[in-house]
Amino acid sequence: LGGLLATAGALTVAELSTRFPQMGGDYLFVREGFGKQLGFVAGWSTFVLGFIAPISVIAMMAAGYLLAPHRQWIEETFPFLGFATLERVLSSTLILVATVAHIRSHHESSGFQIYSTLIKIGLLLLLVVMGFLFGQGDWSRLWMQTKPLTADRWSAWAIGLIYVSYAYSGWNGAGYLAGEIRDPRRLLPRCLIAGTMTVMGLYLIVNLLYVYALDLGSLSALDDAQIGNIAQLVTERMFGTSISVIFSTLLGISLIASISAYVMTGPRVIYAMARDGFFPGFAGSLNNQQQLPIAATLVQGIAAAGLVWAGTFLQLLDYASIGLAAVSALVVASLIPIRMRNQGAQDAYRMPLYPVPAILYILLMLGTIGYTLLDPERWLISLLSLGTLALGVPLARFFDRPKRTEILGLGCPGSPTS
Repeated sequence: LGGLLATAGALTVAELSTRFPQMGGDYLFVREGFGKQLGFVAGWSTFVLGFIAPISVIAMMAAGYLLAPHRQWIEETFPFLGFATLERVLSSTLILVATVAHIRSHHESSGFQIYSTLIKIGLLLLLVVMGFLFGQGDWSRLWMQTKPLTADRWSAWAIGLIYVSYAYSGWNGAGYLAGEIRDPRRLLPRCLIAGTMTVMGLYLIVNLLYVYALDLGSLSALDDAQIGNIAQLVTERMFGTSISVIFSTLLGISLIASISAYVMTGPRVIYAMARDGFFPGFAGSLNNQQQLPIAATLVQGIAAAGLVWAGTFLQLLDYASIGLAAVSALVVASLIPIRMRNQGAQDAYRMPLYPVPAILYILLMLGTIGYTLLDPERWLISLLSLGTLALGVPLARFFDRPKRTEILGLGCPGSPTS
């Protein structure tokens, strides 16, 4: 279901990005659909919850895979630091390295992304093939049910869907680069839809292996750190400790691909906002040679590197997931008024079965957010996440207020000084 939701979102963004093949992503689409102030809310929330927070989450996950096999040695050797502190130091370092890679040049940026992604996909496929061929597992676990899905379990199901949707986040990534892609009306729908379907297939087959390898009932006895490093746990159960250490290290390295993807696409949001006067002007500049948003990339990288010190992995995951689900619903909804006004390019890609995919996406996202707010363990962090989104409203009014030079008639739109 999470894969189908992501596909519905990708179909929507394929049409939006071919109607408006420019930098800006969520901010641009919501601005065109609902106006520039609500567009700012979407852009602000996407920048914080859709890029800064996920970069921090993935960096902590990568650091966890890299350091977990050596936890005992680290705690004995560096007792004055502590494992959690060293994990955060490594997370911040990974973010800053990816940031530097993406401000050097388009060539290095795209090459870094391509090779790191191929390594990650290769590792996951290797795990799947070796696991099914040589690993120890039990196919009967596929139809084992530890708890029936009764009415009181719908809340857990809905929260699970939030996490699954977060795992698919990135289905809109190519839309952020629409202004930098040759022939976007032909290539963007292929990138968005084929990319999402590929991730869906990979995600399902990897989770099939997890169920084959693990006794799901026994997972409840494990702590959050063990559950978080699920791939290492599966490898250890199937092949032993020595193989799991190697795989965990390689997977941690490969997760830099995900950090890289977010670092590359996120700055395009605040670049577009800065160009519209909704963000400090320095973020709206491109360097002369490579035409890269270097200032916006640095702002994002520094903020993400700092955020890893604000909470645990699960706290940051919850914080990012809820607000991001709300923003994605707003982005998908923006297609409806745009279609009604027939805005954008006339030869744009057209979503099939419109508006059914968009409406189903919006309803399911709103329903899962509602269930999460009712969960006693998550309502506070959920409100904080939605509060970040709501903070965009006064910020939009602040940035949209008339500037003093305009009031004095010194910089009115259309004047020579303007």
